[in-house]
Amino acid sequence: MMNEEKTLAIQVSPKQLDSFCKKIISRSRNTANIHEALIVLEAFVSAFSCDSQGADNYKNIQDTLKSHSAKTREKLMLEKTQQLEQGLSTQNILLLADVYSSLSRNGFYQILNSAADQINRSDIFSISTWVITWASEAKQMAEEASGYPDALDFKKANINIEQYQAMTDIAYFFKNTYK
Repeated sequence: MMNEEKTLAIQVSPKQLDSFCKKIISRSRNTANIHEALIVLEAFVSAFSCDSQGADNYKNIQDTLKSHSAKTREKLMLEKTQQLEQGLSTQNILLLADVYSSLSRNGFYQILNSAADQINRSDIFSISTWVITWASEAKQMAEEASGYPDALDFKKANINIEQYQAMTDIAYFFKNTYK
């Protein structure tokens, strides 16, 4: 008995795909999930398309997906910028760590710059002092907890590593941007 592989052929037009993407976007409130779904769909089409990548129909499909993906990325970055601004203004470490962990480091620095620009200059000093102090004290506590020079033990110091990473990157930004 032969083990014959079964296949499925799918045909979609740019118009159908555009309509499908709009439906996905309208049905979900979570921009991050929508964006991720569009990225996966783009990869799926790229991986399983029988058309050559130079064909016009393939380009039109990819352009449709990239257009929706770019819009959701822009919306996602705006949402994360607002969350980051709120986290900084309210000194909410949990929110800051959540935003930090949801983006690439490059994406995080992009929105951190935007968020800082939106905060009143009079508040920047107190926020940057708080962040820098928190990161410095957390590092000192982790060093003391480890018992070894130049080693950090976040677990013994009862410090959440994601929070520490977020706060040290934010502290680095403030040290180098608002001297």
